Amino acid sequence: MIDMLNVVKEKLELSPDLKKKINWASKYTSTSITLEKGALIKLEPTNIAYVDPHKVIINDIKFLFFNGVDCFYINSLNDKHEFSELETMFKKAKLLDF
Repeated sequence: MIDMLNVVKEKLELSPDLKKKINWASKYTSTSITLEKGALIKLEPTNIAYVDPHKVIINDIKFLFFNGVDCFYINSLNDKHEFSELETMFKKAKLLDF
């Protein structure tokens, strides 16, 4: 008998604080963004779950955000930045100056 895993995705809302920071940076830098809300991904019937981050996409560059975390990531979880760098990074992504 083969047991099947069921993948359940539940969309997550952006925290008001995170939404405010992203909106401010995009308006301040006049940058057009695409926002994809994150999700809680569960593998049922196990107790395994994963949080897919919120994504802001600018010129194929993905900015990854988690609710309640004081930093963000660019393209992968290996490239960590402080929120004080958000404006600069949005400008660089807009100009493809990476």
